[in-house]
Amino acid sequence: MALMLEENGNLSLKIFPTGDLGTNAYLIFNEQSKDCFLIDCPAPINEYRDFILKNNFNLRFIIITHGHYDHTDGLSEFLESFPVSFYIQKNDLSMLVNPLKNGSLVLGHLPVSIKQTPTFCKDDDIITFGEEKIKVIETPGHTLGSISLLLGNWLFSGDTLFYHSVGRTDLPFSSLEYLQDSIKNKLFTLDSQIRVFPGHGNPTSIGEEKENNPFIE
Repeated sequence: MALMLEENGNLSLKIFPTGDLGTNAYLIFNEQSKDCFLIDCPAPINEYRDFILKNNFNLRFIIITHGHYDHTDGLSEFLESFPVSFYIQKNDLSMLVNPLKNGSLVLGHLPVSIKQTPTFCKDDDIITFGEEKIKVIETPGHTLGSISLLLGNWLFSGDTLFYHSVGRTDLPFSSLEYLQDSIKNKLFTLDSQIRVFPGHGNPTSIGEEKENNPFIE
């Protein structure tokens, strides 16, 4: 079931926990302009696709936080309804297209291989959304191409940082050293009041995690 969480100026945020792993699809929209964009695209897509159509929103683009299948397994179908650009960091391109690398075959899932061509984004890139600016922060560790996204006082952390936890690093293409460096030297340098919206589970804040996350020394 979708969750309406909060508003930030002219922007509203709706969260759609989706699929067997409860992957969060985040829809950010402007009620006045009817423009929106999506962060991650898990299957099934029905709930957030129908919400966009019902509200006559204009989807501008999609941003993928990393290449694991549970964040991309709805993407091919979704792009059939909304043929827009989608962004990913280039180090995760092989995961986007290779079912062995993105985990879909390994975990007994239907194979996920995205045929559409992405737009690459990198550290410190700015993706514009109307008058708003989304800053790309490379946060490798969970995967080599993991990114987090800063929009005002909202941070979308993918599977890098969770409420009182961090992303797994026992998977191929993962690195505990990189993950801890990303969190300590990139995310924990942000303002403590910033709200954190992870790829799974409940929101948190930078301050909460700096004080109470047992996985980061």
